[in-house]
Amino acid sequence: MVLEQNERNLLVGDIRDKFFWGIRIRYVLVILGLALLFYAWVWNLDGGLSLWLILFVGAYNLLAHLIYSGKKHFELWQITSISSLFLLFDILAVTFLIYITGWVESPYWFLYLVLIIVSGFGLFSYFSFTVFVIAFFSAIFYLSLLLLAYTGAIPVYAPGFTLSPQELLRSIFNKAVFTTISFFLFAATIYYFSKLLNQHRAELSKKNRQLLEAMEELKSVSQMKDEFVSTASHELRTPLSVIRENISLIIDGIVGEINEKQNKLLLSSQSSLDRLTSIIENLLDLSKIQSRSLVVRRQRVDMCELVRKAAGFLKSKADEKNITIDCYQPEQVEAWADYDLMLRVFTNLIDNAIKYSHPNGQVRVGVEVEGTQVKCFVSDDGIGIAENDMPKVFARFTMIGDKNEAKGAGLGLSITKGVVEMQGGRMWVESKLGKGSKFIFTIPKGEVNER
Repeated sequence: MVLEQNERNLLVGDIRDKFFWGIRIRYVLVILGLALLFYAWVWNLDGGLSLWLILFVGAYNLLAHLIYSGKKHFELWQITSISSLFLLFDILAVTFLIYITGWVESPYWFLYLVLIIVSGFGLFSYFSFTVFVIAFFSAIFYLSLLLLAYTGAIPVYAPGFTLSPQELLRSIFNKAVFTTISFFLFAATIYYFSKLLNQHRAELSKKNRQLLEAMEELKSVSQMKDEFVSTASHELRTPLSVIRENISLIIDGIVGEINEKQNKLLLSSQSSLDRLTSIIENLLDLSKIQSRSLVVRRQRVDMCELVRKAAGFLKSKADEKNITIDCYQPEQVEAWADYDLMLRVFTNLIDNAIKYSHPNGQVRVGVEVEGTQVKCFVSDDGIGIAENDMPKVFARFTMIGDKNEAKGAGLGLSITKGVVEMQGGRMWVESKLGKGSKFIFTIPKGEVNER
């Protein structure tokens, strides 16, 4: 129901836009007509009837403009009725133009066909039958003009009056038959093609509705999944904390003595429990990032200090693989960011660099100012990333490289990128397989407007 209403609103908007284009075109014609009338006045030519035509077009076009500007919201039947009314005014204006430019000999009768095209393909493509309505009124107005002029009800402005009554009647009859048949044949042709277009549009509209419904279902399923993950993670935190605390009490011997084998098993359980807790924390953080509910406390932060602190945290881990962490940075570079979140970003990127580096390797961390941004990077000379894996680097639950060597849930980089973007920055990666990887991100140097 909502989708059908949206389609109807789009249709109303489309007809409304075309209606306004018609108003613009009439204004152009009025201005052009006034210019030609001025030219006729300069050369002492009679333009009285032309002036009346221009005033008529200008008057009903101004009325159309007032209706368009005064009413912002139209129902479908309203905009259709109003557009049809002003199309009838256009037919009447064309009839008057034919009258003052030669009557049966006027070359402007083809403008009726133009209005049929406008109604079929332009204004009312959704209502194909309208072409017959326009053709009907075109024929009525044109035949009425011929009849009125022939009976002498209105004066004739054409050389046709020099013909004999019999010849004039024959000319009128032939013209009336030709133009009327032309109107309806042309209308039938436009109707046929317009109907085909409408059928294709209806099929596309149906498929579009099905696609949107499928997307809504997927969105709903995804939302339910995220809510489940968030709820489950919250519920797991408390029992895991209790289990870890109990294991710690046993390891410390508070509840009784344990042997070496038991101690080893408990330490292994505690390590696995810490890893599970870390995964749950990451799931919660990812859920907050996706819902934009992660609390970000921005302040003036020295990015160089964060690099030194993160490198210090991971020095012992790097020493285990004989990896050096080299920092390339000035003494101080301030950025507008959350201290704890940015420390986590550097820690995660340096930790990954150590994981995927070969023993005796080198990890490089850099900070520099680039315009209004602070640009940071963490690079290594490790295993690198294959080209076909590059688009998946920041995807959730995705592990790149040797899964056995570096265990994890595949959430770290996704969270890191989300944290950077929530602070107005961006992150990307440059890498070649076997050559190492370089993760780069930017953070605004000064305060940014938050919405």
